[in-house]
Amino acid sequence: MRVIGQVGAAYIIAEGPDGLYLIDQHAAHERILYEQFLAQRRGQRVASQGLMAAGTVYLSPSQAHLVEEQMPLLASLGFEIEAFGPNAFRVRAVPAILSRVDPAAALAAVVTDLENETTPLQAETEAVVIKRVCKTAAVKAGQTISREEMEAMILQLEACDVPHTCPHGRPTLIHLSAATLARQFART
Repeated sequence: MRVIGQVGAAYIIAEGPDGLYLIDQHAAHERILYEQFLAQRRGQRVASQGLMAAGTVYLSPSQAHLVEEQMPLLASLGFEIEAFGPNAFRVRAVPAILSRVDPAAALAAVVTDLENETTPLQAETEAVVIKRVCKTAAVKAGQTISREEMEAMILQLEACDVPHTCPHGRPTLIHLSAATLARQFART
């Protein structure tokens, strides 16, 4: 696909062999990060980024208990967290894909998702955490990205095993075929 541009600081417009593609930059980036994270996880080597300054997060007692329960899982996914007083934790490292995100906010978002998780299975809990990490790290709607970033994102999306949806099931792209465009412009 060839990048044409960005609209609304949320969608990438690209031309492909059979028409036009509108790509949701957040959903696409989330899918890319998710598949990269899963590949790292399968290789048992999730990249972690140590922080220059640890972030502190204060939680409710039930949330703190949840973090304590899930500490081994969080560590295996690249978080380095330590207790820092009653219901408080210091985040010393995060999965590398979160290196540009506020570590305390990232952990708080993960905890919120864990609170809403009703399935007690460890594999399901791990999937919830991985999806949240990728959602938090992904480019957001409203964020202007460069042409080079758009081109790289499209190449990475094309290489994904499941390029048509984000990990939560939202579409990453909409295809408007040349025939559809011709019909819309009353050319056929």
